[in-house]
Amino acid sequence: MSERGHQQRRGQSLVEFAMLAPVLFAVIFAGIDYGGYFASRLSVENAARVAVRAAAVEVCPTSGTGFSSAGEPSACWTKATTPALGTIEQVAISAAADAKILNKDCPDSDSVWPPSPTDLATLTPGTGCISIRYYYVSSSGQSICAAWSQVADQMTTYSPYPTDCLISASASAADIVQVVVGYNYQPLVPIPWFQGAGLTTTSAETQLELEQG
Repeated sequence: MSERGHQQRRGQSLVEFAMLAPVLFAVIFAGIDYGGYFASRLSVENAARVAVRAAAVEVCPTSGTGFSSAGEPSACWTKATTPALGTIEQVAISAAADAKILNKDCPDSDSVWPPSPTDLATLTPGTGCISIRYYYVSSSGQSICAAWSQVADQMTTYSPYPTDCLISASASAADIVQVVVGYNYQPLVPIPWFQGAGLTTTSAETQLELEQG
């Protein structure tokens, strides 16, 4: 083949590579992003599982200091950006290795619980949230009786069970603690088909029966 033929062939190869390169890089980055999202999802699930286990055995106050008055210290719940060692929030954050979970309430704009992907998409990309709720369970069903609010720094109680959900289980009633950890994954590159609340958000909800008493 002549020198001119070699040059034409090289030129053709460069054109072919230029045409295929965007697709190739998109596939590579999509694979990386999917791996990162999957790792974050596993981290969120682990965080919720470990935190709810800690909450289920933690003896938390049912009134007074650390229960419902803002500013009072508690070994269970905290509004601190860097939660104290042993608090439920600190346990969750420490267990979320590949997901940056912040000590902030999970958003809930539509009154559907756990938070929907649309709600979680309002989180700053690359960050997550924590919500802690307590339920009173009886023969008539399960009812929320208390929920910790990080932004208000207090426990909100729900009538007619203001503190019943924090007592030990009995034959006629079981008390449940629920931890929800949400996360809004941030892709490395803005690939169009890896966008949207349903593709970048993840959450884990875990419940356990309280063992305190």
